[in-house]
This record gives sequence, C-alpha cells and structure tokens, in this order.
Amino acid sequence: MPGASTDDYALLGVCGLYCGACYHYRASTPEGKHLLHEAAQQGRSTEGYACCGCRSDVLYVHPGCARCAIRACAESRGVLHCGLCDAFPCERLRAFQSDGRAHHVPVLGQLKALRRLEPEQWLEEQARRWTCACGAPFSWYERTCARCGAALDAYK
Repeated sequence: MPGASTDDYALLGVCGLYCGACYHYRASTPEGKHLLHEAAQQGRSTEGYACCGCRSDVLYVHPGCARCAIRACAESRGVLHCGLCDAFPCERLRAFQSDGRAHHVPVLGQLKALRRLEPEQWLEEQARRWTCACGAPFSWYERTCARCGAALDAYK
C-alpha cells in the first residue's frame, strides 16, 4: 500500500464491493456499452449512469452511491476500507449486507478477505472472478457473456 495512490484502488469499494463488477461502472466502459443499451430498452434513464468507481469523483447519481454514508464514514476515519476500522463490523455495514441486494450479501466476507490480503491481490482476485473465460469482464447480474455467449456465474 505505501506509495499507492487512491486511483490505484478506484475499484475497491470501502464497503467490500468490487466496483469493477458494478453494472454502472461496467456501463461506463467501452466493453460495457451494451448495458447502457439494455437499460434504455427497459425504459430506464441512462442520464447519470456514468461511474468510475467508488473512490472517483465520477459516481453514479443514485443517492446510495453519490452520497454513500459508508464511504463518508471510512474517509472520516481515515481507513482504506471498512475491514480496517476499529468498529468493524458495524451496524451500518450489517444493514447494507442484509438490504435485499444479492451483490451486497458477500461484503463482510470480502472485507475479512481484505484484512488478510494486500489490496492489489484482492483486486486481482476480484478481476479474475468477474471476467469470463473469453477475457470479457462482466457485471454482477449478467447471466451470459456479451462477447462469447457463455453462461456466467453471476448473482441471481
């Protein structure tokens, strides 16, 4: 971690989410443009969809992202992620984990992994987890690879 910039950890959500698999982050990348198209086809506004990761200044407009209380708390405590906080696991994180969104369920386990691993190693593991065998990255809820059509191990 010494010498690393915050940008190096742009995809490491303070809450234990891997931003590289977020639908909104993925839709903001060249290989994820199909997600914007899908959202538009479903009648959802794509205005404000852009996101460059939890630690960036370009955040998805949803209040849970743009005004994230967990991110603000971690910043105020000066920790890279919640797993390094003296109050871990706090009630705010437990509520986040159990809010009904499948991609929030593993956050406490991810933060425990982050306590054991260097952030770079965790990010590499997550990038592998969220990349199809053909090399195309995918988001949490994509069921088939946009590049090769393979079934993906995504959340349900």
